[in-house]
Amino acid sequence: MGDPSNLRFVPSSCASIPIDWTKRGTFKKRPLPATIDDLAKMFHETKFFGYLTSELCTLLLDISEFGLAELPRLTENRLPVGPRFYMKYLSQIWFVLFVPGSRRGITGYSPDLPDRYAEDLDEDAEEDLYDEDAEIALQKALAEDFDVKLCEEVSQGGAGVLAFKKVAGWQSSTLKSSLQFAQMAEVIMELPTDHPAYVGMMQNWLRNR
Repeated sequence: MGDPSNLRFVPSSCASIPIDWTKRGTFKKRPLPATIDDLAKMFHETKFFGYLTSELCTLLLDISEFGLAELPRLTENRLPVGPRFYMKYLSQIWFVLFVPGSRRGITGYSPDLPDRYAEDLDEDAEEDLYDEDAEIALQKALAEDFDVKLCEEVSQGGAGVLAFKKVAGWQSSTLKSSLQFAQMAEVIMELPTDHPAYVGMMQNWLRNR
């Protein structure tokens, strides 16, 4: 279940922010990402947004609370915006926004992207006109444009913005709610395939594909 997510944008202002892993114990299996940029690249071409397991949600929450140093207040009326990164998953651009020192991070996604591949297909041509590089550039530009609006809204509204179902016009939810949903889904997946809860969840998943 889940499709690959592809990295599209990490703002330069937070790309080099270090991640402290010491509070999560000792890891021996692989080198750990040292910065937000390294973390985002690690998720590139993986089933990230398509398969937010409870373990992954917990990891993101732990990074937010224990791995990132709290940011200083900008001014009395403007708050700092936490590190974040953007990825394409299916027909949307998704983001993760951390709130250093707390477990109040959020995820969110854009409206559906136009299906330019379908628009550019030419049945009479030997090759279709789809340009993957141009498509990636458009998706990156969309993320960059949204990031400006996100920073403005979060900076002005602070923590209160994170409770909204929409942030700067994109759908959003808290990392905590993502964890709760993942835990519920994992329990349901253990049920018999003819159980109403299992059937209902799979039908809902297929509708949203």
